[in-house]
Amino acid sequence: MFNFNNNKKDSDLPQLDLDELFQRLEHLERKCRRMEARIAELEEKNADSELKNMDSEAKNVDSERNFDSETTTVESVGIHIEETPSSLHETPSTLHTPPSTLHESHSPEILYLAAPSPDGTFSQASAMEQIGKSIYQLTTTDGQNGTFILLDTPDAIATAMISVSQFVKPACKISGNTAIQPRHIITEEEGAASREGTGWKITRKAVVRFE
Repeated sequence: MFNFNNNKKDSDLPQLDLDELFQRLEHLERKCRRMEARIAELEEKNADSELKNMDSEAKNVDSERNFDSETTTVESVGIHIEETPSSLHETPSTLHTPPSTLHESHSPEILYLAAPSPDGTFSQASAMEQIGKSIYQLTTTDGQNGTFILLDTPDAIATAMISVSQFVKPACKISGNTAIQPRHIITEEEGAASREGTGWKITRKAVVRFE
């Protein structure tokens, strides 16, 4: 016989399902609150950043205005100085710069030299080191006088040791044992040379030590 008293609806949920649904809703609410807090934090940082950018732009504008005003002041002062009679008397002295000052302002020039001739002249100079050929390095500030050393590199040492009497002795005084193959050649005293035509004439021999 059919039971007419069974009035339970299909939409009724067990208490367990309702508890689980409430837990999910609470979790979503907490998540929403965290997101709202994060959004508020980002908006605050963005506002601070915009304020800093505005302050920076304002400072740049102020700096440009100050620079323009200083430039105008300097220009006006410069015109005043040119019109001052005392400055006219000082002007010629600035045109006669001592030669020594001019030489000191020159940057050093470095040249690489091949073996010297028997009479003590470097006839071959190059702005770049030439492997197997360059043995010495000369430094000059005026293009007329310079000092030189014997390069302490494996290639330069190997080339110099091919013939010590031809490649080293015309330009250097040697201290130490010359009978061994040195690993290093130390320049204890720099030599001196002066330009002679296209070459460099040795005026003082360098002092080197074989190690």
